[in-house]
Amino acid sequence: MQGVICPQDSPDVWSVIECGQLEVEGSTDLDLLLPNGFLVTVRCSMDFTLAMLKQELFIQAKKLPLFNLLLTPSDYIFFTIRTDGEREELYDESRSIFSLRLFVPLLCLIEPEGNREEKELTHDIGLAIGRPLAEIEAKLSSEEMSYRMDLYRVSEQAVSNRGVVGYSHYAFPEEVSSELDADIPLQVKSKIQMADLYIELWYRSREDELANIDTNCVCVKIRKVIGVHASDAVANAIKELMQQHKLFIKEAASDFLLQIAGRRCFLTKDIKLTSFEYVRSSFENYRIPKFILRRKDIVMKDFTEPPSITKPSWVRAYESRLDRADEIAMKECSLWKVDDNLKLRIHSASHLSILDFDKIYVKASLYHGIDLIANKESTCVSPSNPRWSDGWIDFDICLRDLALSVQLCLSLVAVKQKKKEEYSGIGWVNIRLFDCNGKLVQGKFMLYLWPFPKYCTELLYPSGQVGSNDNRDTVRIEVEFEDYGCIEFPGVDSVCEYVEKLDVRSTRLPLSSLSSPANSVKEFLESLRFVDVEDLTDKQMEQLWEARELVAQYKPDLLPLIARCPLIWTRRSEFSRLYELLNRWGKIQPETALVLLDFKYPDRRIREFAVDSLDNVLDNDRLHLYILPLIQVLKFEPYGSCALSRMLLKRALCNNRIGHILFWLLRAELGQLSEVGQNLTKIYKRFALMIEAYCRANYIHLNSMLRQVDMVVRLTNLSKIIKTMKDNECATKHLQKELASYVEIMQNMISPLDISDSLGELNIELCKVIGSAKQPLRLAWTNPEPLARLHSETHQIIFKNGDDLRQDMLTLQVMRIMDALWKSKDYDLCLSIYEVLPMGRNVGMIYVVQNCSTLFEIQCAAKQLGSTFSMESGLINKYIRNCSENSKVYLEGVDRFTASCAGYCVATYVLGIKDRHQDNIMLAKDGRMFHIDFGHFLGHYKKKLGINRDRVPFVLTDHFLCVIAKGKSNFRDSHEYKKFKKLCTDAYIILHQRSKLFISLFSILLCMGLPELQKAEDIDFLKGTLCSDMDSNHAATSFYKIFEEAFSGAWSTKTNWFFHSVKHL
Repeated sequence: MQGVICPQDSPDVWSVIECGQLEVEGSTDLDLLLPNGFLVTVRCSMDFTLAMLKQELFIQAKKLPLFNLLLTPSDYIFFTIRTDGEREELYDESRSIFSLRLFVPLLCLIEPEGNREEKELTHDIGLAIGRPLAEIEAKLSSEEMSYRMDLYRVSEQAVSNRGVVGYSHYAFPEEVSSELDADIPLQVKSKIQMADLYIELWYRSREDELANIDTNCVCVKIRKVIGVHASDAVANAIKELMQQHKLFIKEAASDFLLQIAGRRCFLTKDIKLTSFEYVRSSFENYRIPKFILRRKDIVMKDFTEPPSITKPSWVRAYESRLDRADEIAMKECSLWKVDDNLKLRIHSASHLSILDFDKIYVKASLYHGIDLIANKESTCVSPSNPRWSDGWIDFDICLRDLALSVQLCLSLVAVKQKKKEEYSGIGWVNIRLFDCNGKLVQGKFMLYLWPFPKYCTELLYPSGQVGSNDNRDTVRIEVEFEDYGCIEFPGVDSVCEYVEKLDVRSTRLPLSSLSSPANSVKEFLESLRFVDVEDLTDKQMEQLWEARELVAQYKPDLLPLIARCPLIWTRRSEFSRLYELLNRWGKIQPETALVLLDFKYPDRRIREFAVDSLDNVLDNDRLHLYILPLIQVLKFEPYGSCALSRMLLKRALCNNRIGHILFWLLRAELGQLSEVGQNLTKIYKRFALMIEAYCRANYIHLNSMLRQVDMVVRLTNLSKIIKTMKDNECATKHLQKELASYVEIMQNMISPLDISDSLGELNIELCKVIGSAKQPLRLAWTNPEPLARLHSETHQIIFKNGDDLRQDMLTLQVMRIMDALWKSKDYDLCLSIYEVLPMGRNVGMIYVVQNCSTLFEIQCAAKQLGSTFSMESGLINKYIRNCSENSKVYLEGVDRFTASCAGYCVATYVLGIKDRHQDNIMLAKDGRMFHIDFGHFLGHYKKKLGINRDRVPFVLTDHFLCVIAKGKSNFRDSHEYKKFKKLCTDAYIILHQRSKLFISLFSILLCMGLPELQKAEDIDFLKGTLCSDMDSNHAATSFYKIFEEAFSGAWSTKTNWFFHSVKHL
């Protein structure tokens, strides 16, 4: 190696270092001991890093014997002996030889403990992500490395705190329960009593349970179910089994727990049976809940305590680097001690490919979210020599008045000289003025610009993502900020101290001394319930800010209005007061927290408050409903390290169900990014590192996840081959042949769609290719759970390659939220919400709801196809009657149909779901009606020859009303019709009262990139259907009109159905 040569008579280099006389430019001989026993002497410069030294060592080692016994350089680390005689392992290979302060000039190369296990884990994590982890590591910036370390620390803490014993085990599949000990709704109680409903508990011997045999089970019927707790039901069943069935059961009742028959789901809370979702929903639908008694000691064998997380080598290297950085850290100065204005200098632009304009200039503006704070422009220069010599641009805002999350929005603007000058944006970039550690950005930066979206007509794009374009082959500008040294934004304690000083000089009363707000203030705050923040006047904003103490106590859900007041974010006295007030702010609703996570609310502390609120109010069952939008919110965060990423990872590691869905949705997002050529964007790396952290801390379940990933990869490749086959029968035969070779890989595993379902043996005979344009694969497995015959003997899943299933999943997830809201008000509208899971770009799985048919299949079976203008009005009613054993079962089916029809009428209207025909409306044999295939929503309708085919707000035809009226011909005048109309209105008003929840959800999801959810107009459609600007009485009146419009426009639906039938002749 090259270096400065020391004279032969020079003093020993190590003694010179000891005395501090040798500069870094010196060189020395180092003895390096290889793992194969050879000692190699290398002469090197003192500023060489350990990485460079290792590279030179391996060059020398190649010339020696036994080189083939060595592993790759990355498998080894150096270690040395410290002055205290202890061995020190050197993980950070960016360290220089000089910085090591070696006691003796000797370094040994070793394979660190656990290296092989770490390599295997790293390889598996790469498979889970879909890209080698080393490839991602090589592209990480210092901010992303800090984020990775932040996730690791969260993982360590979550693993040490999560439950690992008994029912509290993080992976234990627990059944959903409603409010503990909540009273059963009167209508459910009435159904139980009128239909003589009960609960079945099945028992089998210990030997049969160990062998998973369920053919010799004994059934006990628990007829007293109202007010009975789970433990009471078990005790009563054991007593009856021993007394009446003469069984000898040596275990006590407390040794058993209840498992839902055919599902991997258990009842663990000792609460009223009717508080469990499965039990209550079964009774609501006139079904008998069925359970099997399981012995706790046998069940718990599957839920052992996992090993602790192993610290990887990169963490040790990072911690070592951090320790040294702390030693030489610069003294930090508070931003509030700097008395100067914010200034910016534009130096140059480059990589301008098109020069068909006359002048260019840089537009520079300060924004807080989408609210403008200051606006400046550079002078115009020629595009042939894009350099500026203007000097500094002064924004006329003091540095100490900068809010923590203020951002600088820059754009390069082209000017064409015509009769009237024409301006067009060449590119834009947004940067935060404070980095992820709260330090002020300073010095020179090369910023790579993003192209403007097609629909953007402005010359700035403040709603775009923060940071330079990841594509370096694009237009760029060089800018410079003034350098003041190490300046940081004040911490929480400094802010509170500052506010205390302000309060001493002001007459503000503390919150605790405030009496009830005056009526005028109450009326003012009440009037803001339906006001959009964009519609607030300056006077209203000032009044709202003055009343902030009252808002915090009495109307905490108005926080989004206060947080958007521009006057707050230009004065430190005001935003400091808001920060301090957050410590005393009242509880907010989940929809308010979601609003605060929109990109319009960039402040870090406001967002942390919103995340803490969600973390406190959402249990695992409710959090599961919001996972999809919360993942999208991560795209709004300027930096990876944020409260939301930490909360999601923590909750995922503490609950296996949350972790499972988080893993697959993050992986699906990676598929969306990688397929459009943005393999290593900031968002890609952000999501990939979250998957890494989850897998590393959950590696005991990693093999299960990898089996699912492997299955998806194989099915994707297989579906591509099948798409080349035109004959459906040949395609099915090829599918079955290929699946026969995948049997061991694709069976006896957890279902990717729902971890409560176990996929047993692959039933190849039932697997087939569906004859439609995308040729999806219909797959079937046996259900290995005990008493599967009482639930579903098979699990059937459709694998689809070619359609974006994210819109379907979003629609169903929102319907699931609607269902939860209705049930919270004691309305069970019998929705059949099946599972849909996107797993990549245009790849995913759909759960098959069994024992049901499309309306078109029912029409064909009745030989009605093409025989009349449309289906006979009584056809569906006849179908339900024919599927019923007796009048009692028929009336129960009509009840289900009425409830489900009401639910889907309201849901499809609110969400604007269009293109409804006989092939995407289904009917179960028990009377439940439901919709599938949500390719068009938010009012985006299909046109035929330029004509809108969807002319009704929702589908409500004579066929449906005939069932609701129990076959009566004059259904319009029937009591059932009026009751149905009221049910629809009640269901609608429940959603109307939570309209902010749905509007905030869809606003957040604008960044998903769905074709029909991209613009503010799409959100306006939702505001319109929910009547978000009205009170409940006016909203009900509006819905009455909509209901009548749907009924009177049923002729257009029947016309569409006729042409759909003709098309399929």
